[in-house]
Amino acid sequence: MGRRALIIGIEEYANVSDNSIAAKLEGTLKAAEDFQRWLSAKWDAEGVAAADRQIIFCSEPVVADGRHAAAEDITQALLDLRKEGQNATEEFFFYFSGHGFSFVKPDARSDVLIASSYKSMDLSGSSCLQLDKAIYWLRQHLGSGHQYYFVDACRNDLDGRRINPGGIVPPSDPQTSDEATTFLLQSTAPAATAAVDGRFAASLLAGLNGKNTAKMWGEDDDDTMMVRFDTLRGFVKERMKPQRVHNNVAGSDGETDGVIIRLRPPPTSRFTVRIEGGSGVPVGTIVSTGKRAPARTDTAIAGEATSLDLKPDRYTVSVQVEGAQVRDNDREIVVFDDATLTFHCEPPGAGMTTATPAANTGDVAIPKSLSLELEELATGKRELFRGMEKIAVPRGRYAATIFDRDHRVLNSHDLVVEAEEPVKIADWSGSAPHESLARRFDVHDGAIDFSESLGPLSDPDLNVWLALVGGGRIMSGTPYTDYSKIRQLPLQDFSLEPPGSSPVYVLAGLEDQGSLLDVAVSYDQSHIQWSSTIEPTGMPGLKEAVFRNMGGPILVSLRVNGGTSYTVASVASPNRATLVTITLDEFGTPVISQYLLPIGRLVHYLHPLVAQRIEARNQLADLKMLAEAERAFRSRRDILRGSVPDRFLYDVLDLKWVDPIAAAMVAYEFIRRRRLDQLSVVVQNMSTYFPDLPDSMALAQLTGAPSAAPVQGVPLFLDGLRAFDERRMPLSPNAIDYNSPWTAWRGAYD
Repeated sequence: MGRRALIIGIEEYANVSDNSIAAKLEGTLKAAEDFQRWLSAKWDAEGVAAADRQIIFCSEPVVADGRHAAAEDITQALLDLRKEGQNATEEFFFYFSGHGFSFVKPDARSDVLIASSYKSMDLSGSSCLQLDKAIYWLRQHLGSGHQYYFVDACRNDLDGRRINPGGIVPPSDPQTSDEATTFLLQSTAPAATAAVDGRFAASLLAGLNGKNTAKMWGEDDDDTMMVRFDTLRGFVKERMKPQRVHNNVAGSDGETDGVIIRLRPPPTSRFTVRIEGGSGVPVGTIVSTGKRAPARTDTAIAGEATSLDLKPDRYTVSVQVEGAQVRDNDREIVVFDDATLTFHCEPPGAGMTTATPAANTGDVAIPKSLSLELEELATGKRELFRGMEKIAVPRGRYAATIFDRDHRVLNSHDLVVEAEEPVKIADWSGSAPHESLARRFDVHDGAIDFSESLGPLSDPDLNVWLALVGGGRIMSGTPYTDYSKIRQLPLQDFSLEPPGSSPVYVLAGLEDQGSLLDVAVSYDQSHIQWSSTIEPTGMPGLKEAVFRNMGGPILVSLRVNGGTSYTVASVASPNRATLVTITLDEFGTPVISQYLLPIGRLVHYLHPLVAQRIEARNQLADLKMLAEAERAFRSRRDILRGSVPDRFLYDVLDLKWVDPIAAAMVAYEFIRRRRLDQLSVVVQNMSTYFPDLPDSMALAQLTGAPSAAPVQGVPLFLDGLRAFDERRMPLSPNAIDYNSPWTAWRGAYD
């Protein structure tokens, strides 16, 4: 498979007429050229043939063998990438250095890049590239593999009422065997401006070349190091402080799977030992022992400063000096780059004052219900810790992976261990919504006991907790599942819903207890009325609202503290309640899950076959798996391979499930992974039993089912829009959030 890249460096915006952006950006073209040189050298070293590589270089001013960077040029570049690389791209790099922007009002977003043809806010919406849409398009078209996006865009503040970004990305025509995993690294956080100082470009290039902790040892090769996406991200993040960088990974693989370059042989560093004090020129031996390569190395002292070439590792170093005693000997040091270590000598018999050595270890606290794998970047050594409340590990940087009781991955992140205070893993203490819920249930070793039917839950994900308590309130009353503990919560009560009822229940968990959350449920853009959520009695950090007498396709909108609105397509169905759970990520972006759950006392009003299967199941266990599957789907991980138990998939395919949204999600996953042979039965069942779910008809059209009716309402899932006529879109297509698994719009009601 081929290797491809689209590199864009725009230094001159010669057509700007309204002073909304600077007409010149120093250094952006050089940064793009430097990136191209690095990439070409990488592919040369890997032996990639000329016929298997494609680099499209767009810039202003244009360079030899390059193209201009106007809107049409970038669109043509995307088309050329699809022509040459559709379903045939193993590795893809996207690099952009130029102007980007954030809307101030009404919409806050930070993923719009500006082509060189930009003139003014009033005229140049068509010269704006929506980054999330471009990533979505390239992920769909280039096929399985890894795609890396590096974006260095200064973000001027532009008024969203005067500019409408649109048209650079061509229409979709995906014909891939599988989706790519995408790795995104941006020079600044959403809705923030970036410094125009070249630091991001310099830090990125240094990291790609294996500087310092951007590299780590390969697990299976003693003579190879590598730059992975997670180590690169951690290195750039540290170099960019106090400016915050933004990153996102979506796809079947995690960020630890993103091996960008292998360094063979591994780079060595110049390690200098200085010896001070004593009398005359020191004579003796420097003894160094690595943790990765534990063989002892003796080096003769060559004066006051002796240099050694060492591979990256954690070393214990001591010196033996003739006629002197050494203070603070047996020192530990991590070597990634050039470093110096100083030892002090005293005459024999002198009363040395030995300073208290710095602690070489730090503590990591782990809930006993979880397990933790640590991979030390300096040595490549991995260790798994199970059933331990606290561990002591050497100070340094680690790749950490957290597992639940069933050894399924909860999350992965980089971890810095210092000596000063313990690092707490998966610790939800201090989180208002977590504590509001936890104090209502029994908690053992960090695991919360929501129900006897479920058993202790070790997963700290607030989205899963909200799904269980919100869904438990809705489904309470069905047999074979114990809802007694959840029934005691001071949340909305659905035990008196009349037959045919179809309420919409919004349940949010917000860390800032003072946050105000407004919610609206509407049928189209012209009818919207905001309602304030309320805090349940004695449960700070939680917000809820319920809307009754709804039916069919709907739009659920929210806004936090009067800010930008966020809207998702949803549906209300008789004798079921639509549960929408809301949390916010670290950047304040809504994280939304949706469920269409049977109301406990109304189950017997559903289709007899559906009701029979629902009543015979442990609904809370089902809901837990569905929340886990939505989490995986939200990150575009492959839920068909290990994200959920196999029985989940078989039950969904056989329609033994409490929620039709789950069936739609799994069907879309089969389409993503081109597993079409198993779809016909589930699509037919959905059209029969859940005709009011827009995705039922969307899936029928996408799979070529005979006599598929036009999609009524907007599909809940973004994947379903391929079967939907955008001319019937209830809100602006330009406001769609392509980072969401749902059909969602940003700022549509502002």
